[in-house]
Amino acid sequence: MKSVSPIHLRTIKEMNDLTGQSWHLDGLRVFIKKPDPDKIHFSQPFRTDSYWVLLVTHDAMSIHLNGEEQIVKENDLLIIPPHVIRQADDVEDTCKAACVAFTPDFLLGTGLSQRYIDLFDFLFNSGSMHIQLGSDDAARLMTVISMLREKNFAEGDHPFTAEVVRHFFNVFQFELAGLYHKYSNQKKAVHDHKEELLWRFLALLSKHVKSERSLQFYANRLFVTPKYLTQTVKKLSGKTAGEYIDELVIVEAKILLRDPSLTIAQVADLLYFSDQFFFSKFFKRYAGITPSDFRKGA
Repeated sequence: MKSVSPIHLRTIKEMNDLTGQSWHLDGLRVFIKKPDPDKIHFSQPFRTDSYWVLLVTHDAMSIHLNGEEQIVKENDLLIIPPHVIRQADDVEDTCKAACVAFTPDFLLGTGLSQRYIDLFDFLFNSGSMHIQLGSDDAARLMTVISMLREKNFAEGDHPFTAEVVRHFFNVFQFELAGLYHKYSNQKKAVHDHKEELLWRFLALLSKHVKSERSLQFYANRLFVTPKYLTQTVKKLSGKTAGEYIDELVIVEAKILLRDPSLTIAQVADLLYFSDQFFFSKFFKRYAGITPSDFRKGA
């Protein structure tokens, strides 16, 4: 079928095409190699469902993020949030890079980012971050990435492989947070109540948006009133809490609708709508197209 948009969603599972190998844990992929424009259509603009932490270890590459070109050189670190439109352009033949990709659910599932909110809130920024590291710091980060990659390959029968992988991912998180705060000249922040409320709302949303669309649900979990929650989120981010909820539900719906094995009724059920009619009405209101018409063009 002809696509409605030239911008595709490339899930983290599709990144297996880069190696043809399997991994221990869903939601985490680690690659160390020269980027290949022929793999998963890097040369075409696309979104993904995961964070990308990209470290160039030799030479340079050009990548467009939301239409703006960035030149990523040796020892440069690039942190790209989910759903930022990306497109790899010029990749030198001698370019080598490492990429750690992980979904928000995997990140939050470790529990670490919730316990150290002041260290990891930079991951919830809406834009990408480009940092030029010193050679020693880049080498140390590369060592951690290499170990994480080795542990996550689905080989062997170690009884505690999942725990080992999560441990190394936590080490990677702390290393990444330390580098961010070092090079951005930011000391360990003391966040006020409103900033912490926004962070925790986004964390809850990532976990529950498929099944919970009521503002009251999130307000209750955060021990605030719905009015206070929506006013605070609007003031800090420019969008209301309700807008965040609706946008993420539509993203989830589009992902499910791209699966031809699911009927529209099944998609509605997976997203906890009472029936297909209410799902279709909701989808058209926010996406401007019916689910069936969206699926025809997907």
